[in-house]
Amino acid sequence: MRTIQIINCKWYNATFWYALYLTKILNEHGHESILVTIPNSLGIQKLEELGIDYTELPLNSFSPADIYASYRGFSKLCREFRPDIVNCHRGEAFYLFSFLKKVYGYKLIRTRGDQRKPSENFINKFLHNSVADAIITTNSDMSEYFHKNLHVPENKIHTILGGVETKKFFPQKENQNAFKTRYGFKEDDVLLGIIGRLDAIKGFHETILAFHKAAGQSESACKNLHLLVAGLDCDFTIEDLKDFCKEHGISQEHIHFYSYLADMNAFMNMLDVGVVASLGSETIARVAFELIACHTPIIGSRIGVMPDILENEYLFNAGQISEMTGLFIKCLDKGYRERLLRSCLNNFYGKNTETALYGWSLEDFYQKTIQVYSQLF
Repeated sequence: MRTIQIINCKWYNATFWYALYLTKILNEHGHESILVTIPNSLGIQKLEELGIDYTELPLNSFSPADIYASYRGFSKLCREFRPDIVNCHRGEAFYLFSFLKKVYGYKLIRTRGDQRKPSENFINKFLHNSVADAIITTNSDMSEYFHKNLHVPENKIHTILGGVETKKFFPQKENQNAFKTRYGFKEDDVLLGIIGRLDAIKGFHETILAFHKAAGQSESACKNLHLLVAGLDCDFTIEDLKDFCKEHGISQEHIHFYSYLADMNAFMNMLDVGVVASLGSETIARVAFELIACHTPIIGSRIGVMPDILENEYLFNAGQISEMTGLFIKCLDKGYRERLLRSCLNNFYGKNTETALYGWSLEDFYQKTIQVYSQLF
């Protein structure tokens, strides 16, 4: 099978990651696949690092010259590559490739990994029902939206969460205390960690405020609870977060900042609990998956895919400081952390059946996707 994966995204975000690794695993299983992105996308560096074949087209531009260039470029690609499937991971390109589908005869898939819901207009209903051959979403909330709001039949909608590179993210809990010592912590310290790009939507500020409140409410939290904040510069920097603490009178004695981590797997294994505090992202939640693959349990906000992978008692409403504070204090209890871990691992491993949307290794990701592709022929 020959596929073209379209990800016209400037950033190397979760949607780009999803399209990139899907292209990678399809190629590894003998399905020749090419990724199409836009010029100067930040994901191109990762494509070149992994040796993935890609083409650049100005798909996000509305200038007549660029629209024509995209049309000519994709037409040439179709004539030379002859794709069986075109999979659009962003909405802007979906319209163009819906138009060209009849010309080149490929099967068209719309993968929705963006948290924004598509508009409920006639064009969207027509394209998703009558032009697209299948809809893939990355969480059940989005699947339900397509069915209830755009009236797409349930048998045309498939929920596939993505996958974890388990050769890179794996359990090393037998070394957890050694990792803690390496980073300057004691064995009985309880480490909460938030990891992600430094973007306001990821909830870094709310996490710091909730941690500060937790430390003020519990004597044991003051002694043993630590918050580790790790992320690369985006909308703000680590220094900006340190300034935020100073401005709000928040002690940094138990808050630790990391802008670069040489061994992310060791860092994730060192943590006792991961915090996924997004205010409006996590439609794919790559970091959440990676933490659980390391057997580090997580708590998270009721956003995107998080309700698919966590029981309700381990979720908090996005941005609700008091709810986050309560869960942070609960994390001090070893029994609570053990129950949380069992719940996370049950979702990670225990529900991996043919009909479930779980199963998060890259091999599971491939198997669930190729099953959808194969049904179209």
